[in-house]
Amino acid sequence: MKRFYNYFLSLFLLMAVGISGAMAQAYREGNLLETVEAVTSQDILLNGTGNMGGGQYLCGQGYSSTVTKDCRYRLEQVSGQVDGLNLYVLKQVSTGLYVKDYTLQTTSGDDSQMDTSDGPFNGKMIAVTADKAEAMQFTVSLAVKDGEDPRSGSTEKQAQDLSQPSFVLATKQPSANGTIQFLGHYYSPFFSVYNDTNAWQIHAVDEPQGKEKLQAYMDAYFANNTDPAVTYPAGTNPGACPVNLVEAAHAVYTEANAALNADDFTLTDEEVNDLCNRIESSIEKLKTSINPMVDGVYFIHDSRGVFNAGNNMFIYGDKGNGLDYISANGNYTKPAKLDADAVKYLWRVKVVKGDSATIQNVLTGLYFTHKDAVANHFGLSQSETLVMVRKCSETGDKYNHSSFYIRDTNNTKRACTNPSYGWVLNWDDAKDPGSQFVFESVTETEDELNAVLEKAKQDVRNEQLAALYGDAVYALNKGISYAPAADYVLDNDFSAEGALVRHTGEEDNTPWYCNNKQGSEGTYEALTSEGWEYGTYFHSAWGAKFEPSISKNHYLVAELEQDATGDILVKVAKRGTGNDFPTQFAVYGANKFNKENPNATEWKFQGLADINYTDSVAVTYNNGEKDPVTIPNAVGIAAMHLDGSYAYIKLAATKTLFNEVTKPYDGSDSAKRGFFALAKLNIWEAAEPVVKSYAPELQDVQKTNEAVITELQKQIEAAGKQVADSSATDAQIALLQAALDAFNNNYPDPSRVTTALAEASSVYNSASSKGLIGDKLAQYPTAVAEKLANVITKYQSFNSVKLADINAAVNEINAAVAEFKASIKLPEAGKFYTLRSAAKKFENKAGNDSKGVTYRAIIYSESNNATTEVTGSFTPVRFYRMDGSSAINDSASFADADFTKLQDTISVADDARLVWKAEASANGQITFRNLATGMYLTGANGKIYQSVEATPINVEGIAPETFRFNAGKDENGVTLYMNAKAAFNTIVTWNDTADVNSNFFIEEVAKDKIATQAFYIPNVKEGQFYAGTFAVDIDPTDGFITPYKVIGVNGDKLVLGEFDGIVEAGTPFIYNVEMIIATKAAPSSIGFTQVVAANDLTEGNYTYETKNVNGLQGVLTEAVKIPAGKAYINNSGAVAVAPEAGADIAANGAYFNGDASTTADEGDATLELGKMVGNALTGIDATKVIVLPAKVDVYSIDGKLLRQGVKSSNAAKNLPAGVYVIGGQKVLVK
Repeated sequence: MKRFYNYFLSLFLLMAVGISGAMAQAYREGNLLETVEAVTSQDILLNGTGNMGGGQYLCGQGYSSTVTKDCRYRLEQVSGQVDGLNLYVLKQVSTGLYVKDYTLQTTSGDDSQMDTSDGPFNGKMIAVTADKAEAMQFTVSLAVKDGEDPRSGSTEKQAQDLSQPSFVLATKQPSANGTIQFLGHYYSPFFSVYNDTNAWQIHAVDEPQGKEKLQAYMDAYFANNTDPAVTYPAGTNPGACPVNLVEAAHAVYTEANAALNADDFTLTDEEVNDLCNRIESSIEKLKTSINPMVDGVYFIHDSRGVFNAGNNMFIYGDKGNGLDYISANGNYTKPAKLDADAVKYLWRVKVVKGDSATIQNVLTGLYFTHKDAVANHFGLSQSETLVMVRKCSETGDKYNHSSFYIRDTNNTKRACTNPSYGWVLNWDDAKDPGSQFVFESVTETEDELNAVLEKAKQDVRNEQLAALYGDAVYALNKGISYAPAADYVLDNDFSAEGALVRHTGEEDNTPWYCNNKQGSEGTYEALTSEGWEYGTYFHSAWGAKFEPSISKNHYLVAELEQDATGDILVKVAKRGTGNDFPTQFAVYGANKFNKENPNATEWKFQGLADINYTDSVAVTYNNGEKDPVTIPNAVGIAAMHLDGSYAYIKLAATKTLFNEVTKPYDGSDSAKRGFFALAKLNIWEAAEPVVKSYAPELQDVQKTNEAVITELQKQIEAAGKQVADSSATDAQIALLQAALDAFNNNYPDPSRVTTALAEASSVYNSASSKGLIGDKLAQYPTAVAEKLANVITKYQSFNSVKLADINAAVNEINAAVAEFKASIKLPEAGKFYTLRSAAKKFENKAGNDSKGVTYRAIIYSESNNATTEVTGSFTPVRFYRMDGSSAINDSASFADADFTKLQDTISVADDARLVWKAEASANGQITFRNLATGMYLTGANGKIYQSVEATPINVEGIAPETFRFNAGKDENGVTLYMNAKAAFNTIVTWNDTADVNSNFFIEEVAKDKIATQAFYIPNVKEGQFYAGTFAVDIDPTDGFITPYKVIGVNGDKLVLGEFDGIVEAGTPFIYNVEMIIATKAAPSSIGFTQVVAANDLTEGNYTYETKNVNGLQGVLTEAVKIPAGKAYINNSGAVAVAPEAGADIAANGAYFNGDASTTADEGDATLELGKMVGNALTGIDATKVIVLPAKVDVYSIDGKLLRQGVKSSNAAKNLPAGVYVIGGQKVLVK
């Protein structure tokens, strides 16, 4: 029972979630019963006695750790006997349901192949039915320790307690192979053939009376004396209960509490029974009256507020870096009436089937997914995406019973909020309040909703246009600079006459305002204070780093003593540390400003003012008892021309620097800080006009394409009007974006050359340092490498600011890089290769598969499976390790290892699965096709898998004759590479380019050294039958298998016939393994057998279309799950019927679709069938099948003799559709 019990363990752990919150019930365990007469004459409790089922009461299809009404059973006698014993059916008293009949489908003593190990009844191990005729019939016997009678014998192997009287419930019908089967107990009740889990202790049911009974009911239905109004929230939302039912339950709860808490308990037994019945009835009505999820528009929030774990977090559609994703906000309050701000928090739910639904954000129209768009945020999808909105059904005080889980359709991911960061991510903890979502219905009409939606969309357009307007203004002005007059002398005097910002000395009455001031550090008044103190400064909020820009920045607003007109100078001083100072301000003017509503201000952009600290003034800061600190170049100056008169000046820090001495945060550093600190800042009107100048880049645009400047200015003006009155249109957004794109495309940016040059140097230097320049595989030809080196040298000193020169340089550099990359020497198209791991890295983890090295492990195609749903433990692309590799598993063995002594465990001369043909090879891409399966090695979307379509895979050189295979970018934009995972011997993907498990050899093998007509089938047993379908023609006369075709069903046998010719590709067949090939890769009784193809595999003739031959349906490139009732060859080699949960048929398999014919032939081989199996193969009730004689006459329906003395198996062949009389029986020919 090894695998069997492992499945039960996972099932039990799931069941335990519900059991943990179980409550004391209104029934209890009575006397232990000791006779068959006693257990069959009253209501009983069945208690498992083993180490897994012990202490658990049978309850429906599972267990309960406490006695509930659903634990009460009765054994009802039915007619008939077996072995002199009466027969009984087992009925659950509370529901009237019976344990349903089921025959185990196994013909092997290998218990791991028992079909109940898969939970055949929707994951449960037993089924129930309301139809007594379908009930399982049992004999009931006292258990006899180590007894020989199969209907009463039991053992203590699974720690069954046989010291007390116990009973064995043995089924009337044995299993398919004739073994007695039992109702057993383990992690779950189940049918089994094992006597170490078959003994049940059976107790009578005891029911308390009076006050004790009422208290038991209260404990049972009101956990921890919790008011049902709390447990079952009232309302109309999904998950809530009707108000009248909640009120009724609350009333009976109050009445029962009053009776129990009275000084004297005065209720009669009759009154107690009535009250208990009302308690049970009220709660059962609540349980069955919970409002279901229905189509509608909802606010969705978690349950943190319910459990006092913070505020409820509302989820909403979010956006950043061009990506759409889901965030959560714990500070949002649902408005009494819908407003535009609420729309992004609204979700339209459409129920598809059961608990499958789509959840669509109302504002964006995008759909909820469980795929990360950015780190820790599930994404939003353009296409309809199904999720599971599953009602929280767990019991206990950690669950909000009106909530739902939002899970993916594979039931592997559970959405959950994170209160610290506003994340919505996968966290599979049912008790976490962040995963228990409440859906609050929107009461507005559709027309009202649409009106609010249109307002919200307008707000979005306004925000988009405002941000784009800022970007456009910035772009147009970035080439314009301002400087003080030539004779201006910079000093550190911030009290000079004419300063426009006054010093109040009062932080609450300051003329300054910052949109993001650091609350715990720095003051406004420091900016205009006297003296130079190390600890006196202003600081904007430093909690989060960001790259400042025209649309995202920290800014200061200065209220001026008098309006500023014309030219101004802005003088600043760094703080005493010299850190985090602004280097550019975007300057704005306004005549009205309200600190309480700063965003309402109509600012007029003036320009970009660079702050010049070069050859500036040093400042010495007093530092208390410590030595003074001197900062060189501490004072900066910026200049700006104002286009009017303004009372307020806004200075937005669009560029900042960390520390020019120690570590500048410039454009090459991804960790931009964005915030800034200053010791001093003030503004003066310039005594002399400031100097306005144009950058050479802007001058180039003015000379070569002034029209793009004119168009951008035109669109900026038009957009500015819409920004001012909040009337942005999609058309204006598009026009401004087009004008901005045209301007940027024509604006000379010398950094483009720098960037291209850096990329080229990186590519060249990487190849050179790895020895990848030469004429071996994975190397780049010397001539092409020299050409790239020369281009790099040519542009090292590039200094032009002309667009034509920049474009020419970038194009030449990029072309040289592209040519270099494409020149990598690849395997030659048309030749044959093995793919091997190049990783010299040992593993020593738990499990034999994880020990040792993967060095020179050979990659193969396991099957024709074309699934893209590959995982770390499942993929059809795998590898076999070398003989001796497992011993190299620690530092000592690795140091002493002689890797040249490692030998293949399977030879390419015997198994074509190990060989890959390079069908195409050019421009850094190879198209590899497996010789045995014809499947193409595919790398896409961050995965490695197989395809029936030719799919080139990108490769990169790592070392001479060593490659890395690029699997493309995953859903998060991360590039992944093919990787030989030590555990499970699977090919997976990994993003770490330094991991040597992603390095592979590609080695040519001569055609005369490979198996051109043979390949192995793994994991088979000698003498066992299997069903198969292959992509190539099979020669039935060679190899180590005997292929059979299905002739038909003859009574209780499936009749098979040997093939007398080629088994065509795509044709399903049944085969018997005649011989096992023992190899180092599989030295046991489960190993390989060899199949011989009818044609030369190197010619590449493969078929992926499957056939149906006499009811046997082929399965080739895509595994299927057949429904209950269909038949298949199971892992024991027997014909079995799929249980209620269906059965999985792997690629290269086959199953019976119910169209098999009947026959009187005996054939060349047969497989035994039971009645149920025969029905599944033919679709005909086997009890009604009439077996015809070997030869029959065929008549038309009007009595005309059509055929005489023909084989019954051929009697209906080629007859037109109609009704005939064959062998005296009416037969319908379709």
